[in-house]
Amino acid sequence: MSAHRPFSPQTNTMARPGVEVGPSHILGEWSPGVAGPLTIISAGMHGNEPAGVLALRRILAYLQENNVATVGRFVAMAGNLTALGVGLRYVDRDLNRQWDKASVDRLNREGPRGYTEDIEQLELLQDFEQLTRHHLGTVNLLDLHTMSAKGVPFIVACDTPDSTWLAHQLLLPGITGLEKAIPGTTLEHFLAQGYRAVAVEGGQHQDPHAVDLLEACAWMMLLATGVVQEAQVPDVEVKRQILQDEAQGQPHQVAVRYRHGIHPEDGFAMLPGYKNLQRIRRGEVLARDRTGDIVAPQDGWILLPLYQKAGSDGFFIGV
Repeated sequence: MSAHRPFSPQTNTMARPGVEVGPSHILGEWSPGVAGPLTIISAGMHGNEPAGVLALRRILAYLQENNVATVGRFVAMAGNLTALGVGLRYVDRDLNRQWDKASVDRLNREGPRGYTEDIEQLELLQDFEQLTRHHLGTVNLLDLHTMSAKGVPFIVACDTPDSTWLAHQLLLPGITGLEKAIPGTTLEHFLAQGYRAVAVEGGQHQDPHAVDLLEACAWMMLLATGVVQEAQVPDVEVKRQILQDEAQGQPHQVAVRYRHGIHPEDGFAMLPGYKNLQRIRRGEVLARDRTGDIVAPQDGWILLPLYQKAGSDGFFIGV
């Protein structure tokens, strides 16, 4: 008999700035009682990225409505509940930048220091611990994100066989080295636990297509980790085609070589028109700040050019 944690489906709309997620970080889970892997798919670590939450609700609703007989345990989670409710990247601090070992150890030892994101993170840590404590098999994580810029979506993987294999199953270009260039991500924490983990940057924040894209990615994750079989994925070929269309003509794998970090007082502003995975040349003016022009230090592919007010990463360059 299939079992699930109850959840409340919401309208799949991108019109409002925030998305209601309720009091629990666990949006829902599906476990038919057949032993197998634990696959966690998280979304909304940044509150201005609601597409992943909406995509996960679609999947949970489908599994429940069709009583799908899966293998193992699938858990859908939301990250920064407070920020998601108001449509902001974060309230006090970036939740997806404080998962390094030192920060996690301090939080476990000392508790929250009054920051909203400390409270959110402690709750997530407790949920992750409860989910994985007695699980003896493989643990998989996919973390769903969107971008402020237009352009090609991609998978964030570390340079290990497990991670690169999993990234390949999700059909989008794979980016390695980003987890090292951006310290303190959820991905870093799960990799440190020895789990198989990747993240996806899947479309622009408020683009309705991002929901379809992230849903397709999440289904491919469930398929790759053995939770579902092909016949159980609704319109599986359509979902594959969504991802393959995005990846067509793009580099199969890119390694991050440069990060342009920024601070609020810098007055950083990307020049308009740059897209994710756009080819750039050394010496090209990419952005400006209070000191003047910011030029590309090398040839490569621009990644995650910043077109939002909040954030500490102006752009990355991969080769």
